Amino acid sequence: MRRWAALVSSVLILGCSNLTEGAGGVVGLEIRAPDLKTLEVGEVLQLSAVALDKNGDSVATEVTWTAPDTTLTVDPAGAITGVHPGVGRVQAFSGSLASGVITFTVIARADSLILVGDSVVTVAPGVLSSTPLVVQVESFSPPGPLPSWPVIYQVTSPPDVGPHTVELPGAVLQDTLTTGADGAVTSVTLNRVNGTTQPDTAIVEVRAFRTRGGVVPGSGQRFIVLFQ
Repeated sequence: MRRWAALVSSVLILGCSNLTEGAGGVVGLEIRAPDLKTLEVGEVLQLSAVALDKNGDSVATEVTWTAPDTTLTVDPAGAITGVHPGVGRVQAFSGSLASGVITFTVIARADSLILVGDSVVTVAPGVLSSTPLVVQVESFSPPGPLPSWPVIYQVTSPPDVGPHTVELPGAVLQDTLTTGADGAVTSVTLNRVNGTTQPDTAIVEVRAFRTRGGVVPGSGQRFIVLFQ
């Protein structure tokens, strides 16, 4: 779970005697927002704001919100929703006093992890590597492939005990790679380890996560690699 941080308006200067007070003695606004300033299309993030007097104490007064860009919306309670990819700004108001502007980046939502081609791959005798185990990450909003999205490959069988008999590139059993411009990872193979006896069958599982840890649908699918 990500830590939340307080973002204080740049117009708020506590401890000074020459601050201009607004209605109810408000001199500034403190906005609380998630550390991560990225959200996916359709994702909702809750912001909150506290009006403060010149002593830094909270003031019970109405706070309103505005989002001038079409990339996101904000409701009266400070909940922002990603609308389409781009940069969006949010600002809070108490009467004529405004908070600092908080900027968010809205990205396409990761909606599907797809195995491209056959999920069962055969490695012929004497061949060191399988054909590429290709996956693609796609978005439905807006529709299309998602580039630069991390995908986790993990050898789940045979289990990680004793010397490796098969490995992913880099001599590892788990690796995270990012999709290319076409939304696909095309560089992963399962390789024999020289000097060992390969299993008849090996399994490579793939998965991906959304920006705040939600599982991308299609995660948990497996490539089955048959060694002859």
